[in-house]
Amino acid sequence: MSPRRTHSGGDVTHSDVSVSRVFRANFPDAEKSGFRSKALLEHRLSGGHELKPLYPTLLHAFASAAKQPKSIGITLLPDDDADPVEHRSYRALWDDARTLAAGLSALGVKKGDAVVLVLPTSFEFITAFYAVQMVSAVPVPCYPPAALERVETGLERIGHIARHAGATMLVTNRSLWPLLGAVVQTASGLEHLTTVEHLRTKGTGQKPNLKVSPSVPAFLQYTSGSTGSPKGVVLTHANLVANLHASGIAGDVQTDDVMVSWLPLYHDMGLIGGLMFPLYWKLPLVLLSPTAFLMQPRRWLEAITTYRGTISASPNFGYALATKRIRPADREGLDLKRWRFALNGAEPVNLRSLRDFEEAFRPVGLRDGVVMPCYGLAECTVGVTFWKVGEPLKHRVVDRAALRDGHVVERKGPGSMALVCCGQPIPGHEVAVVDELGEPLPELAVGHILVKGPSVMKGYHRDPAATGRAIKSGWLWTGDLGFLAPEGLYIAGRAKDLIIVRGKNHYAEDLEMVAERVKGARPGGTAAFGIYDEERASDRVVLVCETLVDGAEARAALTLAIVDHVNEHAGVKLDEVVLVPPGTIPKTSSGKRQRGAARERYLENQLAPQKTGKVALAKVVARSAVGFLGLLKRKKG
Repeated sequence: MSPRRTHSGGDVTHSDVSVSRVFRANFPDAEKSGFRSKALLEHRLSGGHELKPLYPTLLHAFASAAKQPKSIGITLLPDDDADPVEHRSYRALWDDARTLAAGLSALGVKKGDAVVLVLPTSFEFITAFYAVQMVSAVPVPCYPPAALERVETGLERIGHIARHAGATMLVTNRSLWPLLGAVVQTASGLEHLTTVEHLRTKGTGQKPNLKVSPSVPAFLQYTSGSTGSPKGVVLTHANLVANLHASGIAGDVQTDDVMVSWLPLYHDMGLIGGLMFPLYWKLPLVLLSPTAFLMQPRRWLEAITTYRGTISASPNFGYALATKRIRPADREGLDLKRWRFALNGAEPVNLRSLRDFEEAFRPVGLRDGVVMPCYGLAECTVGVTFWKVGEPLKHRVVDRAALRDGHVVERKGPGSMALVCCGQPIPGHEVAVVDELGEPLPELAVGHILVKGPSVMKGYHRDPAATGRAIKSGWLWTGDLGFLAPEGLYIAGRAKDLIIVRGKNHYAEDLEMVAERVKGARPGGTAAFGIYDEERASDRVVLVCETLVDGAEARAALTLAIVDHVNEHAGVKLDEVVLVPPGTIPKTSSGKRQRGAARERYLENQLAPQKTGKVALAKVVARSAVGFLGLLKRKKG
């Protein structure tokens, strides 16, 4: 299959970092012009078609960043305002990574070994990640169990990842170490469960292996599992430097840019877009934890104000949460005039959320055109399409029913919905929309979104069958549905989240978005799915809705309001609305709702808040102790 109708971001070639003669002759004062690197100017000189990554691997990028002045590095903001702000230069982080690499070597970590990292947002996560690469091993980031609503679920996931990755070592910190012995019981291949603190005692700085091939795995990114079990995406160094470079071109990186991020480092958007991107382009990074943002969203915008941030990203819910929780009185003192590049990705982009955010923060300097919708996925490293920096958003108001049938028809009023354009492919990449058989579709026709380019993953770890289904003739089948228009790509939904009732397609995201407009429904707290009723021999549509509304009459009124609102605005008659407490709907590490898991719990009558009580936590600690004993016995044996 070779789709002909595509949107393309240009071709890619690889070169060294030498300055071209044309560059010297025509741009002698390039650094004064405001561009971060000659690479951006060279890209423009080539007519926007030639892309030359600056480095062959992530380690080369880190080594180059380590030569910057001490002021260029990472500033880590504490979760508690009473604790001090910490800053470390890229050089200091490089030196600490070498120390940890020596510790890994002393414990027997070899080339190609998978090493699971279970660490919170911290300098230790950053240096441990690169330390694993320095010994030619493969880091496997996992989110800490404490970051979840249910510790047991987190430990089960870590165990699954460690087992599937074939990991020989798990690295954590002293705080989390007592809980993680339980992982050993499900991942029998683990030979060491150690801490960053312990690794520092095992040796001094180790010389990194900078002869690593760009084609080898740089790390394993386990997908969020929003539509199934997590899969290990194998990303090479070549994948990463191509995506980082193309994203910098698309974002028009400047010499005075400052990155601010609260995104989790164990997720592709936070790890690649939030950490690797500023390091690759030698930009200062201001880092705060997801917990700090969720507890007080103002901290995000305070950091942009204080550190004169110019680049920051968030899923759509982050913009909505900031609008809701940062009240007008709390906006005083904020200054967002320098913010020029606010990516919105990782989940559906909602026009209302963006407009509300722009309106709320325009009085404190937020300029129109700063919020930039984008599209991406782990299987293509992270970024695929970007909206053009500084350009006003483009959106289309379309007929819902026609969209479900695969057609884009302009319509306003009842029965319509707004879709936001996610822009054009980043340089060196192509996007196509095809039918079920892989045949190209015309513009404004809904189909499967395919991607081609140097960022496409090497494959799924230990799963050639899944790799073969995802990559065909060099094209990545993303699993997403959408359509192309002259202005760019629009996303319609996930193929696996389609609800088919009486032969008609309905997008779960659409039903959820409409339902959440009803007062009493918790934003981001709904999950829609279809089931087949054996007794009635018919399809049914169920919507689970988190709410704080109490009292039988009030809950009955909320249920009726949701049914009426969805019926009126989405043209779907809900067969059942299930009201549940907050925290009930299962979500991934990045906050995406797991509709499949919600459906299973509904069918098994197990919809309940996912929390860990004191008794359950004590059981986890006990299981962990048993796991540590088993590990000691294996080593002695």
